[in-house]
Amino acid sequence: MKQKILCFGEMLWDIFPDGAVPGGAPLNVAIGLKKLGSQVSIMSSCGRDNLGEKLMEYLHQNALSTTFVQQSDYPTGVVHVQLSESKDASYEIVFPSAWDFIFPMETPPEFDVLVYGSLCCRSKTSFETLLSLVNSAAIKIFDVNFRPPFIDQLMIEQLLNLADFVKMNDEELFQISAWHGLYSGDLELAADLVFKKYSLKLLCITRGAEGAFVQTAHEKLHQRGFKVKTRDTVGAGDAFLAGFIQNYLECKPLKTTLESACLLGSWVASQKGANPPLDFENIENLRKEL
Repeated sequence: MKQKILCFGEMLWDIFPDGAVPGGAPLNVAIGLKKLGSQVSIMSSCGRDNLGEKLMEYLHQNALSTTFVQQSDYPTGVVHVQLSESKDASYEIVFPSAWDFIFPMETPPEFDVLVYGSLCCRSKTSFETLLSLVNSAAIKIFDVNFRPPFIDQLMIEQLLNLADFVKMNDEELFQISAWHGLYSGDLELAADLVFKKYSLKLLCITRGAEGAFVQTAHEKLHQRGFKVKTRDTVGAGDAFLAGFIQNYLECKPLKTTLESACLLGSWVASQKGANPPLDFENIENLRKEL
């Protein structure tokens, strides 16, 4: 029987210079999981405005339930995205937004796996609602998502201490390890500190085009990146996480899980926007080119 997954946090519009596309890490992960066949839902909030209505339509188009999506008098979230020459993204995140005000529900969702990030915890309301859900999850997956200026060390550490499985990028890893006095560019050394400091079961570090690294109590694995022509990096880490979770919950070998996650993340980086159609034939062709 498939485990029920709940993704908690922001859903919004990424505003690029040439147009707007739906986004937000929890939404992107939920859509990725749905496309991969998982039983997944999202708990979030959008405004009672035109952008909110379009987001709700987008959920329906992607076969995601809106049962746990609240509608707010605050505006639907918007993020202004700028792409560098190398197609890396920088973000200006509007505050306040509807997803800053996710409230507990009279009939809370039923789930086995909780996927949550740090950005939605910039507001006390959504943070406290997340904390009310954590004890209901058999598996707690924390997707670290540093977006200046919304980085609060005490809050991040509380979320790390709650988690079983944590995914972050290498820049976030080195920032967290520096909080504890380790100023080193040695990825394995920093990962080992974070893994032990927060008593994790699994730590996954994404490294962009360089691939990824994963650590458990018994294994440390590196995966090289897949070569693609990058269109934009928005959502690539979210696709990676969706692919990792799907394979992890199916109890696939860790090496297979990591490789499949990198493959999916690379594919999304080669496409426009965070949630392109998944062309499984072409995705598999990337594997042959490694």
